[in-house]
Amino acid sequence: MRQMRKDLSLSQQELALMLSISRSAISMYEKGLRPLPAKAGKIWAEMILLWQRQQRLTEPPRHLERNLLIAQQQQSLSLLNLHLQRAAARSISITQQLTGMEQQYRCQVRKLHFIKGVMQEAKQGSREMEFLKNREQQTLIGLAACCPQRRQLLAFKLQVLRSQQKAALAGKVIVQQQG
Repeated sequence: MRQMRKDLSLSQQELALMLSISRSAISMYEKGLRPLPAKAGKIWAEMILLWQRQQRLTEPPRHLERNLLIAQQQQSLSLLNLHLQRAAARSISITQQLTGMEQQYRCQVRKLHFIKGVMQEAKQGSREMEFLKNREQQTLIGLAACCPQRRQLLAFKLQVLRSQQKAALAGKVIVQQQG
């Protein structure tokens, strides 16, 4: 049984599931410690007969091979479509984030420039100056959140996603040409 199971590329667990018995029962049977239950023995005998018939065929029937190839092609196309959709959705999200960061950066730069101008007119030590310094710090924090380095990182992620989209499209073309 062990050699036949290996010829079929089945694990003990897989064969046990097919025969509706436990994996340990398969193990004990292969070691000669226990006989197979009658029902499992009948299924096993049918599997052996089927395997022997298939071994006599030099090639699997063409329609089976063609059906398998079509199923594999459809599965590949579905997977490539999924990758394409995910990359496209993520690209849209990152493009929106990048646009928002660029707008926020421009707004924060204008705000900082305005605050600095007002600070030149304010008296040192006044409440107004303290308020302006506080606003300046908050604006600098806002600028850090959308600094050029962060925008460059998002732009890089966007390029990677676009490359993934191109790769998925190229993969689809290859799979479709093979069909």
